[in-house]
Amino acid sequence: MATILIYTSNVVGKAMAGPAIRSWEFAKSLSQKHKVVLVTPNQTAIEGEGFKIIAKRDSGLTQWIKYADVMITQGLTLSMAWQAKKYGIKIIIDAYDPIPLELLELFKRDPDKVRNERLNSSLNHLIFNFKMADAILCASEKQRDLWMGFLLGQKLITFSSYDQNNSLRQLIDVVPFGLPKEAPVKTGPGLREKYGFSAQDKILLWGGGIWNWFDPLSLIRAVASLSKHRSDIKLVFMGIKNPDPSVPEMAMSVEAIRLAKELGELDRSVFFNHGWVPYEERHNSLLDATIGVSTHFDHLETRYSFRTRMLDYIWTKLPILATAGDSFAELIDQHKLGKVVPYQDEQALAEAIETLIDNPEQMDKIKANLEAFSPQFQWDIVIKPVEEMIAHFAKQPAPSLHYKDLKTLSTFVSNQVAEKGLKQTAQLVLNKTLNNFTRRP
Repeated sequence: MATILIYTSNVVGKAMAGPAIRSWEFAKSLSQKHKVVLVTPNQTAIEGEGFKIIAKRDSGLTQWIKYADVMITQGLTLSMAWQAKKYGIKIIIDAYDPIPLELLELFKRDPDKVRNERLNSSLNHLIFNFKMADAILCASEKQRDLWMGFLLGQKLITFSSYDQNNSLRQLIDVVPFGLPKEAPVKTGPGLREKYGFSAQDKILLWGGGIWNWFDPLSLIRAVASLSKHRSDIKLVFMGIKNPDPSVPEMAMSVEAIRLAKELGELDRSVFFNHGWVPYEERHNSLLDATIGVSTHFDHLETRYSFRTRMLDYIWTKLPILATAGDSFAELIDQHKLGKVVPYQDEQALAEAIETLIDNPEQMDKIKANLEAFSPQFQWDIVIKPVEEMIAHFAKQPAPSLHYKDLKTLSTFVSNQVAEKGLKQTAQLVLNKTLNNFTRRP
């Protein structure tokens, strides 16, 4: 049994976004065999299911750090790296979210100087994370190829790691988002009650936030065109306001609401939930839906993304309508889980919507395909590579601070100076302990 610290930088609570949900489910799954602590940026009233929750600023965290074996994080800070090397903790970086590719879209309207600074900062942080990592996780084989190239470019693929296992699975492996083993059962009011939809209405559910790299506009236009000759199609966007206050409002969500209003479809055929559905209640909305939708643009973020909302669609046996281009589109086509349409094609979207909802026999076949497909994504299955990494670590010597680690830390501090200024970085460094990097007794 290992002692595992799972760090998340996203708010943990009743309402959670993807990164926090992933950390929560990691903690839940790994606690079946290990002692697990979920470290959160916030104080939370909810309790862990088989694991302990501690806020990052809680003084009690220090004792857990001293005796931890493994640290799992989606973003390593300087402080966390120091602690890991000081106490001999193995580091697993969860790189399921290719953030630099998201930033290309998120800040594309900003001045060039700002865009370049943000991208360079993100890349420097990623390099630091990968250099300090003992192992890396990603969400798909396509992502694994991306990160393999990154590791090779940073000279982090070595004969030593290759000789251990020439597949390098012990260094970087695939852990997609998972889904619960238990079948969902409605436990409370859903979309029909909230919006007053009839039993005959066909609900298209956008099961997450509207990020700048998504294309809700083509979908809204498709629904608007259908509403000219039928009134039973309703499009619902399940979340607008992210539960994490540090996440800014997305320009695309503002644009989507503006377009729905401009077309005269706001609160007629297009609806927005301006809050965020609690994680443990999301199934009530999903089970009311007819089709799960996800549309995006043709760019780099799409190619390497892993749309976590798709797992909720699969869990609730919701036929999927999606744009081509990402790893899930390939699965939808291959396993006949719904329909895939070209980028920004309103007519193709409208035709696909009607083809699905007006063909009950086809919908039943898709639901049967989803039923057969879903078990491979259950959390107790997808978490296995993490278990294998932990078992591999147990056979290795505890890490200590070597010259290469000092060099990596030094480079990271230098980059911080360049980005944040000398005074702020010096204060950060002075607040940490670099005096004793010995292993724990």
